[in-house]
Amino acid sequence: MIIPKTILVTGCAGFIGSNFVKTFRARYPRTKIVGIDDFSTGRKDALPKDITFYRGSITDMRLLKRIFSSHRPEYVFHFAARPRVSYGVLHPAETTLVNIYGTVAMLEQSRDHDVKRFIYSSSSSIYGGAKKLPTKESENLPRPVSPYGLQKYTGEPFCKMFSDLYGLDTVSLRYFNVFGPGQYGNSPYSTVISAWLETLYVSNRRKPFLEGNGTQSRDFCYVENVVDANIRAMRYAKRLNGEAFNIAHGERTNLLEVKKLIEKYSGRKLNIEKRPPRLGDVRHTQADIGKARKMLGYRPRVDFRTGLRHTIAWFTEREKKEKKG
Repeated sequence: MIIPKTILVTGCAGFIGSNFVKTFRARYPRTKIVGIDDFSTGRKDALPKDITFYRGSITDMRLLKRIFSSHRPEYVFHFAARPRVSYGVLHPAETTLVNIYGTVAMLEQSRDHDVKRFIYSSSSSIYGGAKKLPTKESENLPRPVSPYGLQKYTGEPFCKMFSDLYGLDTVSLRYFNVFGPGQYGNSPYSTVISAWLETLYVSNRRKPFLEGNGTQSRDFCYVENVVDANIRAMRYAKRLNGEAFNIAHGERTNLLEVKKLIEKYSGRKLNIEKRPPRLGDVRHTQADIGKARKMLGYRPRVDFRTGLRHTIAWFTEREKKEKKG
């Protein structure tokens, strides 16, 4: 059983990164966790207390060299990014610097400091509008339709190249529409789920909206499933050599159904404003997770409806705390 001495987590104060650190700490209490975040999208109140933390950017090579040389992490979990399709459409240069250069900088330092495996957070957005559903890695060539999708995809061949050229073992995990506790509705990573719940529980002055007619569907993946996939990728006994895996639930739900379920579980009414479809968006996503299941032993631990209930419970607690405070 792999019990690493030290790991490095980028984006440790972000939605997925902070959830990852919490779960990893519970499973591996003796492992030293080193984290880096610049709080561009992460939150200080989400920052885990019992880690060695560096505030800064993954584009700061001097800082990265200091972190790697000081702590010698065995595994790197690379969550940090400038997220969101719509933000990347408006700011392609800024997001390219972080999402591509920052990733290559992390790979370079991992190569130079004998990291055992680099675990890269990719995205389903690399597929664009996949022609075949459920989407298999081998049957759907990357065809990104947004700067964010292209940036995330570019990280994958870089990972593969670092495996082939330098011997750094790497793996790319393609997340599909991650949601769950800790995802604030006004954050760059917010899904429609957290955005709608934010209006129901926290920001009542903001009106919930729907871009398109609601028949578009998504393979929503609860955050703990993504966390588990990362840990399984670390624990895989053989070399992965840049392999890419879909990480999702394997089912899709249209947005009108999401609305009904939120209203059912929350007991509150969503009065949604209709808006035109979003630029750079795709109609449907659904992953085939057979490869991750076969090789990594990945299975969604939490189904969509259970994850939605957990997420609503988290927003309910937020509402109580904000009313008290």
